[in-house]
Amino acid sequence: MDIKPSDLPLLVTLDTLLEEGSVTLAARRLGISQPALSAQLARLRILFDDPLFVMSGRRLVPTTRALSLADPLNKAMRDLEDLLARQRDFDPTSAAITVRLGGTDYVHAVVSGGLYGALARQAPNVRLAMMPFDGDRLWFQLESGDVDAAIVTSFVRLDQAKGRFLFREDFALVQRRGHPRGRNTPTLDEFCALDHVLVSPEGGGFFGAVDEALERLGRRRTVAVSVPGFLPALGVVKRSDLVCVLPRRLISAADRDIELHDLPLDVRGFDLRLIWHPRRQNDPAHKWLRDQIAGFVRTGVTSAG
Repeated sequence: MDIKPSDLPLLVTLDTLLEEGSVTLAARRLGISQPALSAQLARLRILFDDPLFVMSGRRLVPTTRALSLADPLNKAMRDLEDLLARQRDFDPTSAAITVRLGGTDYVHAVVSGGLYGALARQAPNVRLAMMPFDGDRLWFQLESGDVDAAIVTSFVRLDQAKGRFLFREDFALVQRRGHPRGRNTPTLDEFCALDHVLVSPEGGGFFGAVDEALERLGRRRTVAVSVPGFLPALGVVKRSDLVCVLPRRLISAADRDIELHDLPLDVRGFDLRLIWHPRRQNDPAHKWLRDQIAGFVRTGVTSAG
């Protein structure tokens, strides 16, 4: 295949078509008319000696040849973006940026909620998308740029990713204000006698880190309710006499419906880390973002913990 310099912009068109799956959406993203994009597609078909896209009903479907080009072409485009980014300065005051930050409901409640204000003070045109955590797809999301960075616990292992320690979290016993058991720190016997809510991210579990710690002491507790996230657990606690072991920083000091108490046993806490794809390491905009997140955590999260 003989690719001339004048053909290189066509690769941007092909990459966009593969991502959007629509001539209309691709043309809009590229800022050109649909006839102009159709003309470029015709040139691409000649260049690759393949239709590249065919109609299936009302949908534009890539051919096998086009699908084989999708991943290497997308990687080449992202590498080129990184190369260009390293050659220019980043000015947050004038840049229009969308930050896609991955994390669990805990991360978004403790970090992301206040992060927007910290970013917007320096970058008035910033937008923040709080992306859901998907451990199975996280590396692909970082690699593809669907997620710019993610805040994860020490239990998440992505050895390929670059990372930065943010803070350490520990656990506390949470109960509703006015709980009939009183406001004292519970003894181990009292703790085991209470009915508990357990956070089971995978769904439906009734045994967790607290139960492992109790088992080492030869003790057990009653887990009455299992929920998939920290925030649903708070909702149950506020509306019942159940208690829950939750990360300490999740509970705002201003939440008058909730009381925090130290645990009568040792339950291992966890570290929070910011991670990103190595290709973003030297991107000035991404370096600015990482510094802003670390700075906000230092002043707005750990200082209040």
